[in-house]
Amino acid sequence: MTEVSSIQLEAASVRFYSQYDESVFFKWLRDLPCVERFEGRGRVLFITVQSNLIDENALRELLALFHRYGVDKRQLAQFDRAEFVDWFQNPNASWYSEVFG
Repeated sequence: MTEVSSIQLEAASVRFYSQYDESVFFKWLRDLPCVERFEGRGRVLFITVQSNLIDENALRELLALFHRYGVDKRQLAQFDRAEFVDWFQNPNASWYSEVFG
């Protein structure tokens, strides 16, 4: 049985360029099965993720979401696992230095 552990990610001072842009951000979060909940406190949005639900698709979606909205990608390094090593740790990937730098 896989242990369920929740990890809290932080999205600080996310900038939205329109109301629709903001709606898309939150819809994207709601649509990710690994996202358990999210809650804003001040200028920080705390995103609780179930680490056992992080698969390749979920990790790629988090990379894309964080890139699009300027969220610090370094916190995604904690999802580095053997199953992702072939692509996630690729030093030629656009996100590599922002995650592992």
